[in-house]
Amino acid sequence: MSLNEKTRQVVRTWLPKLAGLFLFDLVWLSAVGGRDDWLALTAILVALQVILAIRSSEFNWTLYGILVLLGLALEATVVGIGILNFTGGFLPLWLILLWLGFVGMLMNTLSGLANRLGWAAVLGIASGPLTYAIGIRLGAAELFAPEWQLWVIYAALWAVYMVIFAWLMPRVAKVAS
Repeated sequence: MSLNEKTRQVVRTWLPKLAGLFLFDLVWLSAVGGRDDWLALTAILVALQVILAIRSSEFNWTLYGILVLLGLALEATVVGIGILNFTGGFLPLWLILLWLGFVGMLMNTLSGLANRLGWAAVLGIASGPLTYAIGIRLGAAELFAPEWQLWVIYAALWAVYMVIFAWLMPRVAKVAS
């Protein structure tokens, strides 16, 4: 394989992943920062995120649905135990759109975590709680517990969520093939 072919292969592999990560930043900002006022923009960005995932990864609708439902269950758990409430209701539409976009990004950008359970857990612990702490400061949710509890609970839930993703990714894809 020549250098040009290797370069093209690297670009074909990594460009969609980087684009997915950047696009999800826009989804997150639109959903969390704009909430109900930016629903149309958020929906468009989510559609682009899912299209990118479908075109650039081994996208699987079953896995996508499972991961969205697990994410919404994660949110319902935290709201149900009284840690926080989201602006706009129990599971507002902007939050549902955020999960639809996140899972699209996850299946594309973070597909390399398949079967890497330790790395998936570390990523969940490190990044999951941070987004909620920022979202609360942006007015997307109201915290009803000490902030340290938010960090601990979301770190644990996100570690489990990401491990489930990393474990399911290669297994559900094989079943669907």
